[in-house]
Amino acid sequence: MASTSTTQRRLAHTHFLDHGQATIPNQDQTMKSPSPRSLGEDMSMRSPPPVEPLQVTHSNQPDIDMPSPHPARSMSTSMVADMPSMMSLIAPSVSGPTPLISANGHNQHLASMSTVAMVAAEMTNQDAPLIQHPYLDSLNLVVNAEFRFLVCQLCSNALDASTAKAHLRDKHATLLQAFNQAQFDQAVSDLGLATSLPTDLRGPRAVVHGLVTCPALACELCPTVMSKPKKMRDHHLHHHPNQPIPAGWRSCMAQRLQPEGAGAQRTFWEVIIAEEKDKTLAWQLLEEIKEELKVVQVPSDHRLISPWLRTTRWPEFVATQSLSIDKMRGYVAMPAPGEGSYQGLRGTIKQYYQAALTLIDTTDELVLQRLNSADPTKKGVSNTPFHRHMHASTLKEYILPVVSLVLLMLRVRWGGNADIQSHIAALQTMLEQQQGQELLIPQIHQLLLAMWTSHWAKSEAFPIVADPTEGVIALLTLNQDGSFKVAKDVTKIISKLEYCMRLTFLREIRAHANPLDTMAQSTACDSLQPWFTEKNYSTFARLRSLQHRASAIAYDTMGMPHIWWTETETWSALSYKGNPVAFADLHKMFQDIERSLVSTWEDRVLRGLGIRVDYDALADDLTNKDVGYSFLFDTRNACFQDRTRLVQAVVEGQGGFTNFLMQREGRVVWNRAALRGWLQDYAELQRLLLLRAQMLSGAPSRGTELTGMICCNTQTHPTCNLVVFGQHLTLLCQYSKTTALTGNERLIPHGLDAVTSDILIQDLAMARPFAQIAAKVLFDDPAITRLYKEMLFVNFNRTFTSEDLSAVMAKYSLPRINFSLTINPWHHIQTAWKRKFKCAVEDIVEVDEGEDVEALQAGHTRATENRIYGLSTQSLAGAAEDVLPLFLQASSSWQE
Repeated sequence: MASTSTTQRRLAHTHFLDHGQATIPNQDQTMKSPSPRSLGEDMSMRSPPPVEPLQVTHSNQPDIDMPSPHPARSMSTSMVADMPSMMSLIAPSVSGPTPLISANGHNQHLASMSTVAMVAAEMTNQDAPLIQHPYLDSLNLVVNAEFRFLVCQLCSNALDASTAKAHLRDKHATLLQAFNQAQFDQAVSDLGLATSLPTDLRGPRAVVHGLVTCPALACELCPTVMSKPKKMRDHHLHHHPNQPIPAGWRSCMAQRLQPEGAGAQRTFWEVIIAEEKDKTLAWQLLEEIKEELKVVQVPSDHRLISPWLRTTRWPEFVATQSLSIDKMRGYVAMPAPGEGSYQGLRGTIKQYYQAALTLIDTTDELVLQRLNSADPTKKGVSNTPFHRHMHASTLKEYILPVVSLVLLMLRVRWGGNADIQSHIAALQTMLEQQQGQELLIPQIHQLLLAMWTSHWAKSEAFPIVADPTEGVIALLTLNQDGSFKVAKDVTKIISKLEYCMRLTFLREIRAHANPLDTMAQSTACDSLQPWFTEKNYSTFARLRSLQHRASAIAYDTMGMPHIWWTETETWSALSYKGNPVAFADLHKMFQDIERSLVSTWEDRVLRGLGIRVDYDALADDLTNKDVGYSFLFDTRNACFQDRTRLVQAVVEGQGGFTNFLMQREGRVVWNRAALRGWLQDYAELQRLLLLRAQMLSGAPSRGTELTGMICCNTQTHPTCNLVVFGQHLTLLCQYSKTTALTGNERLIPHGLDAVTSDILIQDLAMARPFAQIAAKVLFDDPAITRLYKEMLFVNFNRTFTSEDLSAVMAKYSLPRINFSLTINPWHHIQTAWKRKFKCAVEDIVEVDEGEDVEALQAGHTRATENRIYGLSTQSLAGAAEDVLPLFLQASSSWQE
């Protein structure tokens, strides 16, 4: 990509793809949250009051027809094109009317139909979009003039001629007595009614008259409209899996043909309500301005440009292309439906990097340490070798920038030497021929290696961004409105690219060295080291430079406030990003969760059995590192010696377990359907316990840490995450981000509340043994059986994820506080309130220095909390044994 004139010359030799629909969602765009009260199922499905019949009189005017407007297209630009010209809004029309009903035989209808033509004539004009008919009026039916379908005035259902009678029979039986098939058929013929409902209604478009209009949520990536946030989230996960889930969705007004039933007739479309022509004209003028602003504009006044964008000059880079924002973003978007040859590229690149990860195990440790040393001249060789991520699923997210880079090279044919161009052409040919991964993977490796071992010097053709890898970062951070992501959000993309670059260099090192020849690996590493270290003319060095600048700006930039206190006397109400939250509503939400937890435990897990484990003081040896040890297996806790109480009740068929186990011809036969249902109920219990642990154990933990805790020591992790400190059942949460970066483990205690503690103990002492048996019978998979033996929280046949935790939090928060809480919003809201509701712990500290207890519980430093989450006055001072009670007291203070 070059300056405007150079780019125009190069366009003839490139194959830019004309798929303007390919876009990436804007994570940072502020979106207005609709009122959840208006999005309830009842509200969106409620029938409107009966439509008042339009009064008509007979006229001697000739029969006329109202031309149907063109169906509105899905994009707003198309809507502008379909609007009448500005002159047509001012000058009167000189065209004559178009006949609706010809005179060929239509005047010889039944006597009751004699006035139909005049009725229709008078109703088909811009001010009467609904056509009435004397006979149809008796059935409470009216005709939509645009699409010629029937509308039931009682329930606003759209009907075609073939389904009207069935609708009256099923929904309005009293009207069926007035139904006369001959008269109805005559009305259908005279009015030219449609025999089927339209199937291509898409928004945004004008209102379809006669149908109910209701509030809804609109997807920014496609024309889809849904009535509830959960449905919109499901749509995003299913149809846009490669794009981040936005914080909220745009509110809009929507319609659908029928509020009940199934299929496309219940599908919403967005409507634009324009009641007056002058408003329509104003809207058109604004849309014309929007079209002009669909390219990136660079202010001449540098004071209007952020420090980060001043140093990168990315707005200038994008502006010189003279292309639309959607077009530019489309170059790095995941393959569009029309790019069939690119559909499998993401999977191939993932397989390429998975194979590279397997090389880590057999690579010399010093080579891995050198590979993990970005600046060995300044900092020396790192003692931490290059390693895998803690979660295997992380790789699928890390490869996305590389996929975008390869797609950019294929779509745009960025510059570069002849070697790079030949690799691009070869890969393009292989993809078009649908070659297998065994041929594609080596070619992708050669292309990536050639790009990352080349010096991309600036030139007249590339005066701002010469390196395509930097170009990908710039385009990935370009938002749909022409803005760019802030510096802190750019660091994530750069980190992903750096990790993948190291894997590519590792693959090349191993390609030139025998796995058993350490010196050969070292020699190969020597030749490639300039390309994966700083302060060299390399892509990696450029990315490291950008990373340093972005990190410095991010650390020095204060976050904008998410919270505004709306009640400052007792601090009982606040606003989070414009959403009101009352502390009393949080109380009600916690009560709802507690009732659900107790009910699930007693009715769905125990199935009405009145059994429990009675305990008093529990002994726990935190220094015991034996595999399998936890306080549940400590011999001093005699109350846990019999862990078969529930299993025995199941075997004996007590309570609600009568059909779980059967004897057939001397064999034990399990009712697998009953076991599956019980395990699903047990997963619901686990979900509620996880939610309580997140929201009521002091400062909230990170989702990935809370969902990955173990309930006993294991062969690979000798520290159980569930321990007893005095009278406190405590979670030791591992700060996995620090562990992954430094290799050092950091465990932070969180005290559980009394209800959660008791049910969790009862669960592990009685229900978990039966859950292990049920999982063994159902799945017969050692990996799943091990989950039930070692993991603290299990979700049926897998571990929980952060998304699971956010979903259950949203489920219980939406009815009480009118918007869906997830992990990150809860972190901000809880931090704001814990700062205001300080308890006795404040008296321990006299100076405002050191680390903050709640900040450490949340897994970050006090400096991070000051910059992002706010400031509190309680800090740590003293030895570790003095600090531990403060963590537990911090949890208790919040619970109180």
